[in-house]
Amino acid sequence: MSESHAASRRLNVSLVAADRKVWQGTADMVIARTTEGDTGVLPGHQPILSILAPSVVTIRGTEEGTMDVVVSGGFLSVARDDVSVLAESVLLPSEIDLPTARDLAATARAAEDAAGDDTAARDQAQADLRFAEAQLRVLGDASVGATTAH
Repeated sequence: MSESHAASRRLNVSLVAADRKVWQGTADMVIARTTEGDTGVLPGHQPILSILAPSVVTIRGTEEGTMDVVVSGGFLSVARDDVSVLAESVLLPSEIDLPTARDLAATARAAEDAAGDDTAARDQAQADLRFAEAQLRVLGDASVGATTAH
């Protein structure tokens, strides 16, 4: 494949929540945090199916520019130049409420502290905290990461 042909290729991206199709379009790159670490997807990427961590997914090079969305977890599927982000919930920046995200973070921190030896409760609290912190990060909230060490 020639270099110019590879450069002209785009990703076909679908962003889907359990209850709705959030966004569909083309992009130059998708960056997502999986349980294995951060994954960057460019046109021609090897096929993958990965589990998403609650985090920010960045879609670069859309007609709107760069788009950051928050996912609660789910799956990242790549097949040829088709990328699907499938999540229980997806929040666009316009759908994030700052006070609600801050409350979720505080509740999750308290639940993590109260979990004690309950591994399932601790894991859920940590997932809720990552989801809340991702929302705060997308909004540019300076309090992200300003927590005590856990």
